[in-house]
Amino acid sequence: MASNFAERRRQSQPDRRRRGQNLDAITDEIENLVGLDAVKDQIANLIDLAQVVALKKERDLPISNHSFHMVFSGPPGTGKTTIARLIGKIFYELNLLRKDTLLEVTKADLVGRYQGDTPTIVKDVVMSALDGVLFIDEAYMLSGGGGATGHTDSYSQEAIDTLLKLMEDHRDRLVCIFAGYTDEMRRFEDANPGLKSRISTRLVFDSYGEEQLMAIFLGMVERHHMTLSTAARDEARKHIGDLARIGAKDPNFGNARDIRRMFEALQPIQASRLARQCSGEGGIQSITNEELLALEADDIIDLVSRS
Repeated sequence: MASNFAERRRQSQPDRRRRGQNLDAITDEIENLVGLDAVKDQIANLIDLAQVVALKKERDLPISNHSFHMVFSGPPGTGKTTIARLIGKIFYELNLLRKDTLLEVTKADLVGRYQGDTPTIVKDVVMSALDGVLFIDEAYMLSGGGGATGHTDSYSQEAIDTLLKLMEDHRDRLVCIFAGYTDEMRRFEDANPGLKSRISTRLVFDSYGEEQLMAIFLGMVERHHMTLSTAARDEARKHIGDLARIGAKDPNFGNARDIRRMFEALQPIQASRLARQCSGEGGIQSITNEELLALEADDIIDLVSRS
């Protein structure tokens, strides 16, 4: 009976993949991201190191006092959160983390409103992120928005001090990633030498150029099974070229986020065009599937006129 019960249990449970079997799929996903060539090279080196550390742990060999805490710097919309999530999955596959999860927080999630609240809040956040990745976006805000050029209030300093201790106490069970604008993150590190000494990896995410932004837009079109006429593609390229030129001078340019907003803004514009086209007999039901999935030059031109 016991063996029959055990067999039924095995058959009733879904197949569970072994750790490591998904590593190639994750690295392929990283490779397929638009741009980020320098980041990809550093991640390849990081994977080599992580594999060696994992093998030493597996064989119960001595390991240097190494942590995988990181700083990601660069403008918004350049893939920092995406890469952080994938790094967490890589470390999970290599048995360096027990979970393939990412907890994203900001200063508001770490600093209390009253004296004495902050250490408890930070500890609760770290415990929630334990065995995975803790991603602190706009981390420089903990130093008054600019590290050495800003002012760190006592509550924020308390958050930093508590976090540093917990990062050290749990370095085998937590990867903490601090992210934000390049200059601000540099000043943030300079203003917090204890943090700087605990960071093992620094990844710089550059703004996307025109061709990369166009590739991101075309990827969104393809993922939604939509089509672009030749004229629409030309109009989209012109508009994205303008965005890229503006973005090269604007540190707040959203990069992929602005392209996502562009794609989303085209949806109601296309819908209005289709509604005007089908005002006659048959109404909206007369629209073909091809028309429902097609973006036309007029849609792009209308979008630009509203910008």
